[in-house]
Amino acid sequence: MSLYGNLLSSDQFQCSICLDIFNNPSSTPCGHSFCVTCINQYWDGAKVCQCPLCKRTFQKRPDLQINRTLREITEQFRSMSGGGAEGGGVAKEKKGAKGRQCAMPNELLDELTRKLPRPHASTQEMIQQRLVKIEDIRSSLVVERATMGSVCIFSALTAAIERAQAELMNVMQANRQTAANQADALIRQLEQEVEELRRRESALTQLSTTDDHLHGVKNFATVTAPLPTNDWSGVSISCDLGINAIYRSLAGEVEKFQEQLRGFTASSLETSPARPQPSECLDVTLDCNTAHPRLLLSDDMKSVWCGDRHQLLPDNVERFDRVVCVLGREAITSGRHYWEVQVGGKTDWDLGVARQSINRKGKIDVTPNNGYWFLSLRDKRKLHFFSQFSNSVLSSPINIGVFVDFDRGQVSFYNVDAKIHIYTFNDTFTECIFPFFSPCTNRSGKNDGPLVITPVDVSE
Repeated sequence: MSLYGNLLSSDQFQCSICLDIFNNPSSTPCGHSFCVTCINQYWDGAKVCQCPLCKRTFQKRPDLQINRTLREITEQFRSMSGGGAEGGGVAKEKKGAKGRQCAMPNELLDELTRKLPRPHASTQEMIQQRLVKIEDIRSSLVVERATMGSVCIFSALTAAIERAQAELMNVMQANRQTAANQADALIRQLEQEVEELRRRESALTQLSTTDDHLHGVKNFATVTAPLPTNDWSGVSISCDLGINAIYRSLAGEVEKFQEQLRGFTASSLETSPARPQPSECLDVTLDCNTAHPRLLLSDDMKSVWCGDRHQLLPDNVERFDRVVCVLGREAITSGRHYWEVQVGGKTDWDLGVARQSINRKGKIDVTPNNGYWFLSLRDKRKLHFFSQFSNSVLSSPINIGVFVDFDRGQVSFYNVDAKIHIYTFNDTFTECIFPFFSPCTNRSGKNDGPLVITPVDVSE
């Protein structure tokens, strides 16, 4: 066996399905390689198209091609291993002693050792440069967290001002319309009195110039009788557009903003969220009985994505029939619970919790008052905490952490990769709640990826 055959291990060229050396290797989109025949046969017999190693699910079956570079390297390994046929030299190697590599001659090992480069000042300098770069990157993450927190707070303030402005304009428009209606009514009444006064004036003029004195005497009492007119001296139209109402509107918006501000804890500005305790990690699985007919779920009930067509499913009371969402199977009635969801690559999604008694049929008003506490992403750049508030994201998150403290009425969201606290709802839970998921539709053609419930890394 040649030197290269000794240095390379057969494990590097082994298909994890047939456990033999690659034969026409092909790579999946997740980066793992298998014999093209093996992986196709594996997918032919599986209900869900996913990688046998990392279990990543593919909504559409990938069109695999031969990895020509890997095939050439595999053939060279076969020839250097001393076996021309499949698995020749390698099979013998596996059947040998416990070690997977043949022993290297001592003379050759000594020669290679002598040729190894000695530690040099330039190497130490390179190490130091990289250590400094690591600290720079860590510092930039702190700046990003602070920036994210500032953006969230000022976005909340901007939204509060915009809502106050909209309500103010509505009040002013309503008051303006009321004043206009009052003015029209007063003008019509005044015009009627003016017309009556003119008729009286004309009658008096005629009476004063008539030669028929008997007629004048008969009509004198009529034309000189007091007119049923109003005293207009104290009548005016108020130009007050509702200052008191404006102050009430602003005070209400300030109160709403303060409530939102409580959701942005100090952790969103300074520190990253602490890792959850193992006992707090909730092993969430999807409840297929609640899934909208367009949603497709993986066999392990850990992934969900939106299909193109409705499936023929029972219209049971638990199932959503209009909004493409699904609940988790695990009910939360007390304590602290945490889970993580992979959202990378998607442009739109909803994640959070929902009350058991929510309406699941027809149009849904997704607000905390109606039993929904969740985070939404739209157009890969807008985070929504509920229907009236949103802010732009600095970068699209890959993994979202959801933390529920049932007893304290809190639902918190974290950007797991950037270690950034995003937002916390503060409320009171009066009944059990369930994890909530919506991969949203794929109208844009760019949102076909799944939401994947992933294991939680509890290490520091």
